[in-house]
Parts: sequence; structure tokens; C-alpha cells
Amino acid sequence: MILPVILCGGTGTRLWPVSREGMAKPLLPILGAETMLQSTLRRVLAKGFAAPVVIGAHPVRFTIRDQTAAVAPNARVVIEPERRDTLAAVLLAAGVAAKDDPDTLVAVMPSDHLIADVAAFHDAVRVAAGSVRRSGVAVIGVVPEGPETGLGYIKPGAMDDGGTAPVARFVEKPDAGRAAALLDEGWLWNAGIFCFRAGWLLDTVGAAEPETVAAVRDAVAAMKTDLGMEVPGPRFGEIRAISFDHGFMEGATEARVAPGRFHWSDVGDWDAVWAESPKDGGGNAIRGDGVAYDAKDNLIHSEGRLVAAVGVEGLAIVETPDAILVTRRDYAQEVKGLVGALKGQARVEAVEHIRNHRPWGWHQTTDLGDRFRVKRIVVTPGAKLSLQKHHHRAEHWVVVRGTAEITIDEVVKTCHENESVYIPIGAVHRLANPGRIPLEIIEVQTGTYLEEDDIIRLEDQFGR
Repeated sequence: MILPVILCGGTGTRLWPVSREGMAKPLLPILGAETMLQSTLRRVLAKGFAAPVVIGAHPVRFTIRDQTAAVAPNARVVIEPERRDTLAAVLLAAGVAAKDDPDTLVAVMPSDHLIADVAAFHDAVRVAAGSVRRSGVAVIGVVPEGPETGLGYIKPGAMDDGGTAPVARFVEKPDAGRAAALLDEGWLWNAGIFCFRAGWLLDTVGAAEPETVAAVRDAVAAMKTDLGMEVPGPRFGEIRAISFDHGFMEGATEARVAPGRFHWSDVGDWDAVWAESPKDGGGNAIRGDGVAYDAKDNLIHSEGRLVAAVGVEGLAIVETPDAILVTRRDYAQEVKGLVGALKGQARVEAVEHIRNHRPWGWHQTTDLGDRFRVKRIVVTPGAKLSLQKHHHRAEHWVVVRGTAEITIDEVVKTCHENESVYIPIGAVHRLANPGRIPLEIIEVQTGTYLEEDDIIRLEDQFGR
């Protein structure tokens, strides 16, 4: 039995403005109806695979938990208390598995890749895992479809009878000329899928870094369950922040590669999204409300407004409620640099979406001015917000869908569609959804200060 561990901690900045730190690429439906995390979970719900473990980032823990439960209710969700890169995440996966059985075969994989042939993927994982039953680590190397500069490459040695080869060398993100040469020499794409025996990895890392593995074991031993998620102890923060490739694989003496003979993409930028999307007769990939007129080979992604393109070629045009990106498709890798520049300007759009997801649902600002803010708030069935008050603002709530249970000081009342309430400054209040359909309200805030830090929580089921 192979234990699949899915890493869900990336930010996907090259897919900005759709992917941001506040709601990143793995948690978004980039290519289909399901999110990339959910597609990855479905991929490992198969014979020979144990119930998956998802390791994710703390800021989006509730979204990870809910998306996982919708697809794989038996999965475990482990939340990193802080971001430490993939070495820490993989060692945490090994620690969790080894606590139950050091001989557990683990397959660690990203949550945000596209794999078209699931059966071929299963075959590759089984071959990789089979090669490391006693010792070693195996990585899946996908047979390339072309010279890509944004990927890592693996040079395989001579193939053995079991279908794997020793890893001779790694190269990270070569330039175009070098990438073409690597293809001619038979190198493989690094898919970031690693197989190993849990106890072996901890023992091997521990031989060189005993304090690192001691921190991993202590963090796992101190793990606590919180709202359906498992959180490791504080020593997790002592693990050095480095990628698994750089922190372990490049120096591993028992590394093997199993060829993956399936179509694969890391969907790493908007050019990759265009390549994987259906297209019209002019090669335009359109998602949402978009029109291409006398235009060729463009990606148009609209989340609301009409996006019309005329007489252009090879562009990616991405519309969201608060930001629009226009770039040449062949320049899509540079979006990461753009996001860095926006962060340098302290632009909130660089990291946060206008729609903010919360454990109870979500809210979105629809209008903002001097001394007022208008929000659309949606509460999932059975959920409730914290019992709270504000020092600087009053609020008006209008129910537009569903049924609201509203607490104002000592009074609890039920409001239906087209009914409203007023909450004075300083009043203790709470909004809850007792119904079976989502509750939607329009909130109008008025006052001298309208930011989110003017919330005094008196009671909160989410521990905030």
C-alpha cells in the first residue's frame, strides 16, 4: 500500500491575478470545474493507495479542509503552522507516516499539476515505490514533449530491469538552447513526485542533520487536532526553509528516476494554461465572458466583465474584479517579477483577492468610499460568524437570500429575504445561517474607521 501525500502550500504567483497568496493556484479551478487540489485527490483514490494525507498552509487551512472533505472525506489534513518550503513539508510527511509504521511507502506529490493519463500515472508511482522498498528515493521523470525553460530536468543513468535508472544529475530551469540540448540527450522533466520509505528518509537525513530530524519527530509527537485538522508542534519552525530538491535530492546517493510516460504539465504560467485549454478556430482559448475578433492564439480569462480582443496575437488577458493582466504569452514567466514589484509598492492586490474566504463562507467589498463600505457576505449552511463588536462603525444588514439568525446584544431574531436590521456602534452581534441553503446578505458599514482590525471577538468557534 502506498501512502499518497499531497503538498498544498504554494502561492502560484505566475498565475496572478487569479492566483494569490490569499487563495492560491491549488485551491482554484484553473482548468476545469474542480480545483487542482481536488483533481489531485481524485487521482490517488485508487486501488493500492491508502487514504491520502494533505499538507497545507495555515492561512488557507479551512479552504483546504473543506475542499479535501468534499472529495476524500477519509483523508487527513495536516497544517503547517508556518511556511518552511518543501523540505520541511516532505520531512513532516515522513514523520507522520513513520509514527504509524516506519516501513510505510510514501509518494509525495504537488497539488497543482495536470496529469491526463491517470492509469499511466499509477503505473509510474508503483514502479517508483517498488524500487525503494528497502532504501533510496525515487523521483518520477516525465518524458518531455518539448524544450521548456521553466522546468527542472533529470539525467537518467542506465535503465534496470525494474524500470528505473539511477539519477546522474539535476538541472534547474535551463535556457532555451540548453533545454533543447537536454532533450536530445534523453533528459527527463522533474515532475516533483517523490517515493521513499518513511523511516529510511528520516534516518538518512538524521545521519547528516540530527537536530532537523529531532525537530520533525518532536513536532509530530506534539501534533494536536484542531477543527478537523492536525497541527504539528512548535519545533516544526526549526526545520530549515529550503526546497526538497536543493535540500536533499541534489546530494542524495541513492536516488533513482522512474520514467513517466503520460502527458503532464505543472500549469506554471498563463502560457501553460493556454496550451492546456480548448481553443476556437483562431487558436484563442476563452474562459468566461470573452470575445476574440480577428485575433489569434490568445488566452482570454474573464471572471465577470466582458473582455474583447481585436487584432492581437499571442497575448494572455486575465480579468478579475480588482485587477487586469495583459502580457505576451511568451513573457508569462515574468508575471512573478511583476507580483514582486507590486508587493514592493505595498499593493494589497498582489496578495489578497477582493473576495476573502473565511471558515464560515466569504465576503467581498463591492463599493468603498469616505465613511462607508458595502459588502456582499455569504454564509454556508450551519455556519456562524464570531460574536463581536466594533468601536468605530455601525452596520446595516439586508438579507437577499436564505434565512439569517441575528444576535444583537441580548436579542436573537430571525430575518428572511428582503428584511433588514441595524447594528449600532458598540453593539455585540453575530450572524448565523440556520438554514439548508447559503445565506447572502448585503452589509453597509458606516463610520470613521472601516478596516478589518476593528473587530473585537468575544466568542469564536474557529479560535481566532
